[in-house]
Amino acid sequence: MKHFFICALAALAAVCTISRAEAKDPEEAESDHVIVTLKSGEQVDCYVHRGWHAENSVFKKENYSFKVTKTPDDKEPIEYTADDVVSIDYVETTENHPDGLRWESHPLAKPNFSSRYHTLQMLFCVDKAGRNATTYWWKIWVSSGINGMGRSLQTNFGVRFHNDPEGIVYPYMLVNSVLMKDRYPGLQDFCKKWFKGPEGKVHKKEAEENDAWILDMYDAYLEQMGDEAGNLPYPIPDKKAGKNQADKE
Repeated sequence: MKHFFICALAALAAVCTISRAEAKDPEEAESDHVIVTLKSGEQVDCYVHRGWHAENSVFKKENYSFKVTKTPDDKEPIEYTADDVVSIDYVETTENHPDGLRWESHPLAKPNFSSRYHTLQMLFCVDKAGRNATTYWWKIWVSSGINGMGRSLQTNFGVRFHNDPEGIVYPYMLVNSVLMKDRYPGLQDFCKKWFKGPEGKVHKKEAEENDAWILDMYDAYLEQMGDEAGNLPYPIPDKKAGKNQADKE
């Protein structure tokens, strides 16, 4: 155990050293150049000093807090969290991302014992924006190895439905769960049936080749809902109010 902590601290020190070295290199610094849009509407032109990415979050909550500086060599970093920002846009463009990578802050659907509608504010990388929904990806640390003693990175995918005023991002596995029952009636079964029947094999192949397959599925679901689609999502049920009403009756 002692050896593990020594190695972990050494790795962290190495990461910090590399980060500082890169910050002083003008050619490399541009890859950390971002435009942060705050919830106040203010836009901050800055450079990532310590990222929110899981790779940089060995000892803190991933995809939540980060530090930026006004210039690559600035010694006074400013800290922001997912609760402070709307989005983070990378200035540098690539062939795969001609508009630059974009991260957005949204609530993550994370049911727990106290509430199936519990959420956690996080940062997500935009994967693909569709007509009625947008898909995202993010990485988290998970237990791995013998007896779960190790840790490894896992990439997750989720979707945000554009008609949701709360902007909640749902991990794919929750879209075909009971969580959808009250707010998006029929979506759970529609998602399960998407991979069955004559077109099921085609949809399965598309899902294997395209992480954003869920966009087509949701478009088809809304079309099936007809005029009722305009009323989605339904409000989160007030279980307490319902119980009180039942007691009165």
